[in-house]
Amino acid sequence: MSLEGLSGHWAAVEGHGEAYVRTAAAIEQAIEHLAVIRDEDETVARAFERVRDTAGEVSEKIALASSRYEMTGLALVDYAEELRAAQALADEAIERWDAADAGADAAATERARLAALALDDGDADARAARIAAQHAVEVAHLAARDDAEAAWRAARDRKEDAAERAEARIVHELVGSALDDSFWDDVRGAISDCFDAVADALLELLQSLAAWVLLSIAVLVAAALAIVLATTGLVGLLLGGLALLVLATWVANGGAAAFVRTLVRTGSLEAALVAGVLAWAVATLPGMVDWLVEGDRGTPVLVWHGELPPTSSAAGSAGDRLARLQAANRAADAHAGGPGELDPSASTMITVTAVTTGSGTVYRVSIPSTQSWMPGSPSLNDIHGDAAAKLGTEPTGLELAVREAMDRAGVPEGASVLLSGWSLGGITAANLAADPGFAADFDIDAVIVAGASIDDAPVPTHIPVLAFEHGGGGAFDGSALQLGADPVPLTEDPAKRRFDTDPNRTVVRSVAPDGTGAVSHDGLAYQLTMQQQGDLAGSTAATWMALHDLDRYFTGVERAHASIFVRGR
Repeated sequence: MSLEGLSGHWAAVEGHGEAYVRTAAAIEQAIEHLAVIRDEDETVARAFERVRDTAGEVSEKIALASSRYEMTGLALVDYAEELRAAQALADEAIERWDAADAGADAAATERARLAALALDDGDADARAARIAAQHAVEVAHLAARDDAEAAWRAARDRKEDAAERAEARIVHELVGSALDDSFWDDVRGAISDCFDAVADALLELLQSLAAWVLLSIAVLVAAALAIVLATTGLVGLLLGGLALLVLATWVANGGAAAFVRTLVRTGSLEAALVAGVLAWAVATLPGMVDWLVEGDRGTPVLVWHGELPPTSSAAGSAGDRLARLQAANRAADAHAGGPGELDPSASTMITVTAVTTGSGTVYRVSIPSTQSWMPGSPSLNDIHGDAAAKLGTEPTGLELAVREAMDRAGVPEGASVLLSGWSLGGITAANLAADPGFAADFDIDAVIVAGASIDDAPVPTHIPVLAFEHGGGGAFDGSALQLGADPVPLTEDPAKRRFDTDPNRTVVRSVAPDGTGAVSHDGLAYQLTMQQQGDLAGSTAATWMALHDLDRYFTGVERAHASIFVRGR
């Protein structure tokens, strides 16, 4: 028998609690901004009167959430302190228990050895005295072991009592909060659910009709194409038959339904096409999908790591901070600062930047985008990594490499981190934040991504998420067909639940900067967009940055640690 240490990461719990408290402070700041609007008297236009009234109502409603976040955060912080103390007492008790147990075993062994010795009769009394002394030592060690076990049980009880108190405080806040639904809220919710169900049924009917219309059009087009190509001989006939087969399976295997459903929901032709192709590929070519995902298996192999030159930085504007994140992601893509002989298309760099101020150290994690589209490459950020990140069920090789890169950079459990990346890097950042194990080990203050499909990643709602997407043809608000959008943010797994309406999600959609080209999925273009949107007064990006306390991630002494990996086989 032996005693075990008390489970739990007190530093991570404390970090989560502090995040809730910071959220409460951000809510209070938002209330102050809304109060300024509500109390504005200089503007008397009717339209602005409506804004003032709405601002007052919103400020009153979100004020109710402030207490919930603050009390929950304080309860977690207090529990973390009790957990830390209980674990320290338990560890001390375990050391005393182990020492006493070893002493008792040694005394018992010595007593048995003495009893087995063949001694002369004249030595019997001396032997008996020595045996009695060893027995006394054994009894004393056993008593010390019992005392240590009692201390360990007291520490365990302290942890459990603290957990019960924290739970009671949180439950009391939740039950007593004015945010809870009233009877009429429930009635309205039930009526709303009925209307939603009717709307869903109508949408399903429209989708079915549209799918049949698409099938009819596909058959007619393919038949006409087959007739035309048949005049060119056997090759033309085969091509026409192949086109007919692809179009038919696209409708029969759910591609057309996904196309119509996404087109109705987003108004984006690119989103509809991507959703249709993904649904078709998963249903029609499952073997290929499985092969791509399987190609991501293997433990990442570290081939180089090292510290980059330290720098000093100031926070700058919101646009400056956002652009710096994207610049760091692009630097990881290009292996900036790493050995020149390591090819970015054949290996993977991850950079962890420690930012130290007088109040402590926080960590920015920069995750690279896809750099190799060839199957079987040694890179972790290749087409296999893409497939595994979107269609797999296990942690990807890139996710495992991020964990090791953080270990190499000396990031301790419970540390405050900001995850960032674009394209595959952004998908990986969201997947890590959605991983319960990763989220329990670290205090994730924010996830900031660009050009990434993350709506199917279940990031906990206490972690704020900011995503940038390039739309096309204007505002990209779903009111009309949009052309020229970045297709990558639209590649969610059609079989997974969507989390895009979660309250912690903020999406900034804008037209790509001039000169980007026909494909708006470009790292530099996103860096320019993040700079412009962050510096645009009153923009969603600038407001989001103002509401979240992230200055400490951009001000202080910065020490970047880079790690380069290849795929293990």
